[in-house]
Amino acid sequence: MRRAVRSPRGVAGAAAFLLALPLAALCQAVAGGGGATVIHLALALGAGLMAFAVFDFRTARWIAWMGGLAAGGLAVTFLLQAMSELTGNAALTHVAYRVLGQRLETWGSDLFLLWCVAVLVLDARGATRIVGWVAMAVVAGVELYAYRLSSLGGSLDVNAPGLKILYLLPFVWLLLETTKTLHAQQPAS
Repeated sequence: MRRAVRSPRGVAGAAAFLLALPLAALCQAVAGGGGATVIHLALALGAGLMAFAVFDFRTARWIAWMGGLAAGGLAVTFLLQAMSELTGNAALTHVAYRVLGQRLETWGSDLFLLWCVAVLVLDARGATRIVGWVAMAVVAGVELYAYRLSSLGGSLDVNAPGLKILYLLPFVWLLLETTKTLHAQQPAS
């Protein structure tokens, strides 16, 4: 029997998301700046890898494409945000944060979370499925709270910015899910 990791791209993508904050903090501590650029580059890398990793799961093709396009849109948005941090260009900052960051990032995140739910329903098994449901339930609660704050004229960024760290929970689950080994029969000799 030969063992292989279920999704090497998924492992790398989830790890990039989970390492974004520690790497940004390290950069900030060592270099005295650049944390925002590092975090956006790590998120862009993670989203770009996840855009391809979605095809490694057993979901309907249209669901995989939805997840892939959502993650790809997030990758572009995060990359443009990193570039705006590097260049300080006002027009690029406006597009990256006000236009794409408000619209594409929100839609992309929501569609990617829907893809995660589809993977939970259609493909996840065992203990990682339980971890996935807990992670997605917590994120759904944060999302509902964020929409409620928005309807009242507030925002998660202003009212409860610490809750944003909970958006990393699906990537903890995805890291567990993608590192499952697949068992394949070796060809008969």
